[in-house]
Amino acid sequence: MNRRAWVELVALAALWGAVYPLIEVALRDLSPTVVVLGRVLLACLLLMPLAIRYNALPDLWRQPRAIIETVLVQSTIPLLLLTYGQQYVPAGIAGILVGAQPLFVAILAYRYAPDERPQGLKGAAGIAIGFVGLILLFGVDLRGGRLALLGGALVLAAALCYAAGTIMIHRRHAAAPPLGVATSAMLVTSTVMITPATLTLPGHLPNAGVLAAIAFLGIVCTGMTLVLFYTLIARTGPARAALAFYLSPAFAVAFSTVFVRERITVSAVIGLGAIVAGCLLAAQRAEPTPA
Repeated sequence: MNRRAWVELVALAALWGAVYPLIEVALRDLSPTVVVLGRVLLACLLLMPLAIRYNALPDLWRQPRAIIETVLVQSTIPLLLLTYGQQYVPAGIAGILVGAQPLFVAILAYRYAPDERPQGLKGAAGIAIGFVGLILLFGVDLRGGRLALLGGALVLAAALCYAAGTIMIHRRHAAAPPLGVATSAMLVTSTVMITPATLTLPGHLPNAGVLAAIAFLGIVCTGMTLVLFYTLIARTGPARAALAFYLSPAFAVAFSTVFVRERITVSAVIGLGAIVAGCLLAAQRAEPTPA
């Protein structure tokens, strides 16, 4: 990759890592449903004109049931699980837990995506190492009672949904324009969240910091990052663009330490290292044999 691609890759990972402290700030004055709606609605307003301009939606919506099922699993449900879970889990730990998504992709691939299966003992070892990191986080950093464990389980379930959604997109919509899939995800999630968010609106205007967090979360960390991610896929290929997944948990930890004053433990750093190493091992694929 050239220098520009590396800069864009690091910027993408940093913006993804900023999601978790921003959610924590937004939850100070807003309910989880309002946070999710604000995030996806702003992203939808940014992406919809682009999707219309590039005609990215019509072919995708010829099978509405398939795309709705996919984006519910890949977007709506995990966004809710993550945001509810972050009520009880520190932002840095949430970022590390969601970083386990490639582990779940590797496990699901054994059954649902043969071409994405981990390779041999190295892949199995990667999954094992990653789960050691998860066990360490739950055993040490989420010992704060039942609510902490519940929050951790919700965030980890969000990672599982992201992984399942990735497999569904791979199986059902591999030929679809990525911009169309992303826009559809924001559109469906916005539609689903309008009613529950309306029922939990705050009784007062949130402070400026919360409003700024929601605006940045929706416009930059959701809408613009999706555009940047798919631009990187087009320029460098999906494997290299996916490097942002492995870098983003480290940014989540760093931003949480600096901006929301979280204390990062040694066990969290070790857990992060184990999860990232496990994901990298599990994600390796065998090179095709030359004819």
